[in-house]
Amino acid sequence: MANPRPQNDSAPDLRIVEIDVLRGIALIGIFWINVVIFGLPHGAYSLPVLLGDAVDLNIGLWAFSEVFVEGAMRGLFSLLFGASTLIFLNEAKLESKDGIRVVDRYYRRCLTLLAFGLVHAFILLGQWDLLYAYGLLGMFLFPVRNFKASTLIAIAMVLFVISDFNTFTENYEALLGNDEQRQLSLDPGSDYRDEVRATTVDEFQSDLTTYRSGYLDIFLAQIPVIVEQQSSKMYTDHFYDVGGMMLIGMALFKLGILTGQRSLQFYLVLAAVGYLAGGMLHGVECYELWRVDFNAEARDPFLMMPYNIGRLMMTLGHIGTFGALIHFGVIKRLAPYLAPVGRMALTNYIGQTVLSVLFFYGCGLGYFGYLERYELTWVFLAVIGIEIVSSIVWLKYYRFGPLEWLWRSITYGSFQKMSRTHGTSPART
Repeated sequence: MANPRPQNDSAPDLRIVEIDVLRGIALIGIFWINVVIFGLPHGAYSLPVLLGDAVDLNIGLWAFSEVFVEGAMRGLFSLLFGASTLIFLNEAKLESKDGIRVVDRYYRRCLTLLAFGLVHAFILLGQWDLLYAYGLLGMFLFPVRNFKASTLIAIAMVLFVISDFNTFTENYEALLGNDEQRQLSLDPGSDYRDEVRATTVDEFQSDLTTYRSGYLDIFLAQIPVIVEQQSSKMYTDHFYDVGGMMLIGMALFKLGILTGQRSLQFYLVLAAVGYLAGGMLHGVECYELWRVDFNAEARDPFLMMPYNIGRLMMTLGHIGTFGALIHFGVIKRLAPYLAPVGRMALTNYIGQTVLSVLFFYGCGLGYFGYLERYELTWVFLAVIGIEIVSSIVWLKYYRFGPLEWLWRSITYGSFQKMSRTHGTSPART
């Protein structure tokens, strides 16, 4: 979600269409994961055999998501935020020679995004909000904006290694302290497996009761999760996870990788290496969970360790494929449909939450827990279809999405011109 300098109607189109399309793809991928989070109890997300009769189909969709989408699309979205930071700063310097004003606008931009995150998480019930983390961690990007790409990548890799080591340590200590239960979990004839499943079912029923109730009950139930996400989780997980991807995004933008400036051979190799490494690492994780009947207490901590490295490689695989599609001319044909979604990323991201809450929760239509994982695909397609059409139509008449306009107006300290005159291109959002 970039937010560079304002344009007037006579200004040339300075958009980077490839970034818009890639952001739109990332946003769609995030909702592929989030529609499951909104539509199913927490236990059913990590235990695909818990709800519904189409067991094989649900497990297949779960495996596809875990290998190719989960973490990777969120990583891609974070990566693009890092790139957008450089875009904003580069154009802000062109718009104003006053260095203090550039800094003021940048940090006002981050603080505004942080405020959006608070509203999104608490008021709109988007408990797994990304905006708060982006606003907070974005403040740390300014001091490193001039670092070399190699330095940014090196720092990011250190952050990923620390994150994966922390995850491994937590899992390993838990298993050491619970070795007897682990052995029972691995024994197909043990009653303990049924006890673990029964506990999950109890949590499952609790979620059904909560999210099929009214707004206030859901609001109160989510507060502890949101507070943890925006406090302790921020400094034990998100700082390394999200922050590392932001630094990678800055590096890849400096290297011209995100915008198709490298050779076709480069992107094909990047895709092959990324998918091979990421697929192997995430594939092993999925197999391990399937092998132990989705019992987290029984999984091997060594096999679950390289999560961030695996999702980074899968993200790079997606970027390699995207770059190759640029060379083949495919992205140019998709741009009229996907670029508007990326230009209105903030509006569409929050819009996905609003539509999901209204459809699934008890304060809306109340479909929470009634659809199997594979049936949620239809909800996903409906919401994405609405956002593609509405983004195209909206940007035909207006220069920014509604929330992008508010974000820019606060960032620049004045109301930005919203409407477009006929024949002018939409300003970057």
